[in-house]
Amino acid sequence: MTVEDKLSAFKGKSACPVCGCIEPKGSVRCAECGTFHSGIHLEEREAPLPSALPEREAVDPMMYSLSDQLAIPDEQFQEIVDIASWKGGSTDFTVEDDEKPLSLIDPDDLELPEPEILSE
Repeated sequence: MTVEDKLSAFKGKSACPVCGCIEPKGSVRCAECGTFHSGIHLEEREAPLPSALPEREAVDPMMYSLSDQLAIPDEQFQEIVDIASWKGGSTDFTVEDDEKPLSLIDPDDLELPEPEILSE
């Protein structure tokens, strides 16, 4: 009669250092908590040369201060000419002009339903 070592089930396994989940040795990512265990998923890249970076206009931080001594900076933004026309859907956002806002209605003129008695 041979006795099998019950710990042999853990051969080739490792534990996640974050959550302790048992997983195959060499796993890149924990199946339980999603933590990456190695840098295999990261791509090694060289930093761009300083000459390849675009030149930016120097910005004076005082332009954005609350001082009234400085002129408002002239900023330009790209305009979008095309306006999307949405079709379909059942939501109607139109506001009718003949309805009075609730702030202008006298509370005594409101027609409210009678309260429901929940317990006796």
